[in-house]
Amino acid sequence: MSVGYIIVSLIILFLILFLIYSIKKNKVIKIRSITIITIIIIFGMFFSSLSLYEKSNQYKSQISQNVLDKNNDEQSSRTIENVKIEVLQNTITSSNVSIRITDNNKIYYGWGEAFRIQEKVNGEWKDLKYILEEVVWIAIAYVPNENNQLTQILDLEHYYGKLNNGIYRIVKPVYDNGYIDIYSDEFEIK
Repeated sequence: MSVGYIIVSLIILFLILFLIYSIKKNKVIKIRSITIITIIIIFGMFFSSLSLYEKSNQYKSQISQNVLDKNNDEQSSRTIENVKIEVLQNTITSSNVSIRITDNNKIYYGWGEAFRIQEKVNGEWKDLKYILEEVVWIAIAYVPNENNQLTQILDLEHYYGKLNNGIYRIVKPVYDNGYIDIYSDEFEIK
């Protein structure tokens, strides 16, 4: 409790006791005195409630800041090292492939539909070119299940045509204060 709140409360209490004492002694109190006392009481109640309102807002603000700090701490501990993208070997064809994303971060990345394919050529990874003139992805973010996993089926043929024999990997972009790429393990089309 603030000192001002205590002082205002004591003044109100004193005025109420004075009023009761005056009535008991049958003293005649002028209407002006009662009006002044009433105004002082209302004034005191207003400032008391204002003080409580300010304290309530300070408390709410502190709680909001604590929640934001906690979320920022958890998001800053989110790293790509806590993510694994694996190609499910029994799903590999030249037309499509399934991947399993394991995201062990406390606050998951948003896993969208977007992906790219890279091919290993002479020991270096090269992005394949889309066969479409314009590629548009659905703006959606999938969240991993209770096992921190998410499975996606990627339609390679739709975006790249049928893949030739070779070694490939999937690239999934995620947003983390800017877009970053996360790579799958490599897989082979035979």
